[in-house]
Amino acid sequence: MIFKISEFSKLSQVSIKTLRYYDQIDLLKPAHTDPDTGYRYYTANQLFPLNRILAFKELGFTLHQITQLMNDNIPVDQIRGMFRIKQAEIQSLLEEEQTRLQRIENRLHQVEKEGILKTEHEIVLKNVDKQPMYSLRQRASIQQIPHLLAQLNHDLGKNFSSFPQAVLWYGCEECEEAIDLEVGYLLKQIPTDSSVRVRYLPEVSMMATLLHRCHPARPCTASSDLAIWIEQNGYQIKENEPRREIFLHPDHKRENDYIAEVQIAVEKV
Repeated sequence: MIFKISEFSKLSQVSIKTLRYYDQIDLLKPAHTDPDTGYRYYTANQLFPLNRILAFKELGFTLHQITQLMNDNIPVDQIRGMFRIKQAEIQSLLEEEQTRLQRIENRLHQVEKEGILKTEHEIVLKNVDKQPMYSLRQRASIQQIPHLLAQLNHDLGKNFSSFPQAVLWYGCEECEEAIDLEVGYLLKQIPTDSSVRVRYLPEVSMMATLLHRCHPARPCTASSDLAIWIEQNGYQIKENEPRREIFLHPDHKRENDYIAEVQIAVEKV
């Protein structure tokens, strides 16, 4: 049995115009063309090569490339492999766009809070003692912070998740998307295991601190709030001391968020 082009169009959900074009470029020829009327007729079996053509289009190939692929009669397993690769690419793009969307929302939140300091008593000046830290320093984006923390645990084969997480932000003139970061865990005591690479955060006699809720991989307004307070109260940021952010414990009111403390070393002007 053969189908008129209009019937084949309905079966395949491909427009008549497209089917005619595929015929013109020799991509999918009708099973029969009436020499008197020019009417095109197709068989049910032609749905299979048409599905391949549509599959290759989804993979981003041009019609010229698809013509070559159809002539080569690519095996099904190879087509499946192409789709798996394309699926992975699209999934990666979706994750990147989702992360970008979250950054936009966070930046909008920062813009909406410009110049607004919640309450003065939230800022606390205190001495911060010397403290052991198991850490990794490298240039990375803020979104990579959770992965760097996971890498520390994986490299050592240990789980430090019960210890407070810390991120130190260093200045970097030539950095663009990446930031000079040090991430790690603040240890309650020095491990006896010599494979744990421990360094000490130095004591800071005057640290301006602010408790807030946040996510490790998202920007927040806490640093802006601290900057306003420092400026308004006659202090200045101490040189060569990175900004510290200590993630003390999970925020049970908000999934994936933490109660964190931003710490900036200051001195009186």
